[in-house]
Amino acid sequence: MQPLSPLVQKEHTNPNWELLRRLGWSVANISGSYCVAWRGRDEVVFEWRNDGWHRLGGSGAVEEV
Repeated sequence: MQPLSPLVQKEHTNPNWELLRRLGWSVANISGSYCVAWRGRDEVVFEWRNDGWHRLGGSGAVEEV
């Protein structure tokens, strides 16, 4: 395969759980790039994409991670 082949996939980075913990989230139920995190009464499902966390759903206030 050629080094510049479009079939070569980008290298995926591992999820950085510490980013969520620094914002006060308790991380649990980890499955690959997905996790459920709690903070107070808030319960949120996050997905790790493109070196950042993206909220998929859950209860509680919406904020950027």
